Amino acid sequence: MAEQILELDGIKKSFDKVQVLRGISLSIRQGEFITFLGASGCGKTTTLRIIAGLETPDEGKVFLNGKDVTALEPNQRNVNTVFQNYALFPHMNVFSNIAYGLKLKKLPKKEIVRKVGEMLELVQLPGYEKRMPFELSGGQKQRVAIARAVVNNPQVLLLDEPLGALDLQLRRQMQVELKRIQKRLKITFVYITHDQEEALNMSDRIVVMDNGKLEQVGTPDEVYYHPKTSYAARFVGTANILSGRLKKVEGGVAWVEVSCCPQGPTVLVPAALSKAQAEQVRLGQIGQGQQVAMAVRSENVRLEKEGGRGLRLLVTEKNFAGGMLRVFLDAGALGELVSSRQGMDPTFQAGDVAFAHWAPEHGVLVDTG
Repeated sequence: MAEQILELDGIKKSFDKVQVLRGISLSIRQGEFITFLGASGCGKTTTLRIIAGLETPDEGKVFLNGKDVTALEPNQRNVNTVFQNYALFPHMNVFSNIAYGLKLKKLPKKEIVRKVGEMLELVQLPGYEKRMPFELSGGQKQRVAIARAVVNNPQVLLLDEPLGALDLQLRRQMQVELKRIQKRLKITFVYITHDQEEALNMSDRIVVMDNGKLEQVGTPDEVYYHPKTSYAARFVGTANILSGRLKKVEGGVAWVEVSCCPQGPTVLVPAALSKAQAEQVRLGQIGQGQQVAMAVRSENVRLEKEGGRGLRLLVTEKNFAGGMLRVFLDAGALGELVSSRQGMDPTFQAGDVAFAHWAPEHGVLVDTG
């Protein structure tokens, strides 16, 4: 999976003098499932439309399999798109919807029948050839849309929030189906979503976007456990962001001095340094006394009633949802911290004092972007 199939080089795009993309560059590998993840308005759909040829960048180039396709029309690029609203032809049955592109290519009828049959097997809808779109469920419509998009064997399949209209249970089922289809076909999938669960479950790599720029590109593990910016840490999972001054570095661990609340003591909290950050410390780019930010996932924050270890905080609220208990804590100038765990825990109630701490490897220094 080393060959580059798609490259974006310095893509910029503005609408009505509002800059939507700010010079993004990215290489995508053959057979990769890559997801653009971000809030509405971050630029991810505009990026997809530029790849598809539905928008033209103000600056930068798009390369498909090494060829500059920036100026080519959508039908001149070997890419297909699956939309959230399915976009099936309502007057055509399932067979005709899937066969539409094959008929445009004027393939022999036997070849069309064979390919449509293969696609129906792939999306687990054999025997549905004669059904009309109005006779299908939401999940079945989405499968037909996927079959129609991949029957022509595109080099890249673009998926614009394709599961957004489905209910939660069906959406999770379709996540598994999409990944199965992608692995079997070995086609590059470029997936757009604002749902972090989808991104974490399906992707080989995740592109976290914000305000028209790439915040972080990495595997799900890298983005989740080693976020590079405070935005990436907050958007993917639940992360607490603490600011303070770097007090010392020992054994690859940075100790950050923070004040947890006006009446509380100044406390040292740990954050493991990445290799790049350790090199920055060696070069003096990160030094003692410097203001830094760190992230720690809510599930890694441990609470104790006594002992005085870590930050002394006040419990303000707790709630239970989806098997996960979340305890909210007032950290004064640091804002609100969250500790989470599986199952119920009667230990802490609103108004209690709790001491919060975590292992050094669970703290991560992040940029403030």
